[in-house]
Amino acid sequence: MLRDQILPDKRPHPRFMVRIAIFHGTYQKQILGGYSVNVSTGGVFIESSRILPKDTDLTVKFKLPNSDNIIVVKAIVAWVNDPSSLKKPSLPPGMGLQFLDLSLDDLHAIRAFLIEGNFKPTW
Repeated sequence: MLRDQILPDKRPHPRFMVRIAIFHGTYQKQILGGYSVNVSTGGVFIESSRILPKDTDLTVKFKLPNSDNIIVVKAIVAWVNDPSSLKKPSLPPGMGLQFLDLSLDDLHAIRAFLIEGNFKPTW
């Protein structure tokens, strides 16, 4: 317990507050829209009123504002911020998604976008 209070957050991928239109769906049979709240090279937190269960596999599609390429990546629901019991009250209801098979080109594109810091919403 003391370690958690003293040591800084050691997330492997820093998060950036970015608002991007995200499309996600299990097995691409049903596509759900949402918006990111934060993005990293390791995943994305999506604001959503339709919460999928933790460990759900899905496909995520999005386009970075500085690119015409659409990123398509398999992901898993790593955690949920359920409206009935918010795990992180500073975030809206939604899901934290962890990327599973991000290509090296897409990884570099996301990293370049985050470093550039020109976070224009995509709506």
